[in-house]
Amino acid sequence: MFSWIRRRATYANIAMTLALVFAMTGGAYAAKKYLITSTKQISPSVLKALAGKAGPAGVPGPAGPQGPAGAPGAKGETGAEGKTGPEGKVGPKGATGAIGPKGATGEPWTAGGTLPSGKTETGNWSAVGGALGGETFPYAISFPIPLAAPSAHVVRLNKAETKASPGSGGCELNVEDPAAKPVAPPDTLCVFTRDAPAGRLLYIGTVINEELYEGDNTTGAFLEIEGGEVNGVGAVDVFGTWAVTAK
Repeated sequence: MFSWIRRRATYANIAMTLALVFAMTGGAYAAKKYLITSTKQISPSVLKALAGKAGPAGVPGPAGPQGPAGAPGAKGETGAEGKTGPEGKVGPKGATGAIGPKGATGEPWTAGGTLPSGKTETGNWSAVGGALGGETFPYAISFPIPLAAPSAHVVRLNKAETKASPGSGGCELNVEDPAAKPVAPPDTLCVFTRDAPAGRLLYIGTVINEELYEGDNTTGAFLEIEGGEVNGVGAVDVFGTWAVTAK
C-alpha cells in the first residue's frame, strides 16, 4: 500500500496536498483568529501605508439658497463713558486788520455840530393850562440841532393864517394832512398854529440880558400865548408846529 503511495508521490502532489491542508486548517484558523471587521483592528502605521494619495479637488458645486435671517441678538450693554480729552490750546492772536476808510459826514451833523445851511428841522409845541381873561404866558420851543446864527426872520401864524398858507412869508403847512411837514424859507423860523380852542399866539422872542427881544436864538425861542375862555372859565389851550431853515 505504501509502495503505491510512494510511486504516486511527486513534488506537485505534495505541494497541492499541503496547500489543501493549509487551506482547511490554517485558513480556518486565520478566519477564527484574525477576522478584520474594523479599521481599528489595523495598526495606524499599516493604515497609513495602505492609504492612497488624495485625489484632485472636485469642481465646486452651485451655491445653495440663502437661509432665513436669524433673529436679532440681545442688545449689548452700554459701554463705559470715555474720558474727556485734554483741552486744546488757544491759537495765536491774529493780526489786526487795516483801518477802513473814513465814512462820509452824516446828516444833518457837520464838524461844528450845527444845522447845515439850507437844511430844515421841525417840531411841535403846545400850551395848556388855566388862565385869567387877557393874561399871557410864555412857552418855549427848542431846536434839537443848534443854528450857526439866529434866524433873520421869524413868522408867527395863528389858526386862520396857518390854514391860508402858503403866502405868509413863505411859511407853508397843510393842516388837512396830519403827516404833512411844515416848510420854512432859508434863514427863517416859522411857527404855525394848528388849533386854538382857548387862546392865541401873540409873540416870538428871545431873552438877552434879561430883556425880551423879538426873534429866536441859536437854540430856540419863547412863545407868548394869550389865554382865552372855555365855557366862561379862563384857560390856555393852543398847539401847533414849527420849522426853521438854516441860512
